[in-house]
Amino acid sequence: MKINKNSVEMAILIALIGGAVIISPMGGKVVIALARYYVKKWWEKGGPYIPPENDPEQVRQSVYRLKRNDYIKWRYNKKKKQVILELTKKGKKCFGNSKLNDVTISVPSKWDEQWRFVFFDIPEKRRSFRDVLRSKLKRLGFFQFQKSVWIYPFECEKEVRFLCEYFGITPYTMTFTAKIDNDRILRRYFLNEGILLRRHVSLLDKGVRY
Repeated sequence: MKINKNSVEMAILIALIGGAVIISPMGGKVVIALARYYVKKWWEKGGPYIPPENDPEQVRQSVYRLKRNDYIKWRYNKKKKQVILELTKKGKKCFGNSKLNDVTISVPSKWDEQWRFVFFDIPEKRRSFRDVLRSKLKRLGFFQFQKSVWIYPFECEKEVRFLCEYFGITPYTMTFTAKIDNDRILRRYFLNEGILLRRHVSLLDKGVRY
């Protein structure tokens, strides 16, 4: 099965890049629920265009094809009231997504005590990619200062640039590095998350409780 980059199948895979999606099936008809869910999701978030007269059927067929060819899988939760839909290993790799999921940020032995800021102003027509970028930043451990402002303690420009180039949103993003005078909240957050380690904290801060 060959997946065209502008196809409904690719849109489903892109929608799942950020992680598993949980939906409530309607009357137990999982595929119909998936079709309705994705049609609504793509229309609202500026995803690939789907001809209106073929929407539900096209999505239904695409979901079946992806599942039959082992690109996606779904399962019921314990109470069997919701369906959890996610990519398989094959689905993650079929369009270079393996590199996307392998993105990590190296933790240096010493911290320069500067903060890395990621700003973005992504238009509504690319909202689906904006949501996926937020999800990826969250998974990487960034602190969400505002919806479109994220902070991290270590060098991450290369990784962020890769993500933005992958999704085609580089023109709408900006990164910069700066020191913050009163950054105790950030230090506490990253210490609690295990991203900043005690050895990273300046000797000047020794004895200070975060």
